[in-house]
Amino acid sequence: MSSGRQRSFCKKAALEKAMIVFWCNGYSGTSLADLTEAMGINKSSLYAAFGNKEALFNQVLDFYLELHGSSHSRHLFEQQHTLQERLKNYLSSIARMLTDANLPKGCLICSSTSELAGSCLPEKSSQIIAMINRKTVDFLTEFLKNEQKEQHLTADCDINKIANYLLTLQFGLAVSARNGSELAELLAVIDRAIECFNNTVSL
Repeated sequence: MSSGRQRSFCKKAALEKAMIVFWCNGYSGTSLADLTEAMGINKSSLYAAFGNKEALFNQVLDFYLELHGSSHSRHLFEQQHTLQERLKNYLSSIARMLTDANLPKGCLICSSTSELAGSCLPEKSSQIIAMINRKTVDFLTEFLKNEQKEQHLTADCDINKIANYLLTLQFGLAVSARNGSELAELLAVIDRAIECFNNTVSL
C-alpha cells in the first residue's frame, strides 16, 4: 500500500464508535483526537467519510435514534395490554436501555439537550436536537389523541401536557441513570408515575 492511500474501514462500525464517544463525553467534551483514536482512523479519513466534527455528530444522532431510540415505541401499540400497561412497558424499555451495562449510562439525546444552553452545540446540531424533541412530543400527542378517541382516556385530558410530561419523565430517568441510579430504582419511579397517571387521567 502506498503511503498516500487511505486505509479502508467499516463506516458503520466507525460511526458506532463515534457514537459511544459523544455519548460518554458530550459534543463539547469530545475532541477530534478522541474520535480518531476510538474510530481507528486518521483525520483525513474522518473528514473524507463523515465531514467535520459537527457533520459526524449529526450523523451519530441519526444512527443513535435508529439503533436505540425507535424500538421502545412498539410497546405503545401492543393492544393486548391496557394503556397504563403499555405506557409502563414503553418507559421500562427506555429505562433498560439507559442502564444497559454494555452502553454508556443515560441518553445521548438528553445529554445533548442539556448542551443546548450556553451555545455548547453548533447551530445545525442544536436545531436537530430541538427537532427530535419536538417530534417526540408530537408522536406522543398523536398517540394519546388516538387513545382518547378509543375512550382509553377521559375527554377532558390535556393531551399535550401529558405528552410533555412523558418526555420530561424520560429526561429525568436518563439523568438519574447518568448519575448512577440502577434499573430497579428507575422502575420504581416509573411505577409511581403510572400510579399518578391512573389517579388523574384514566377512566
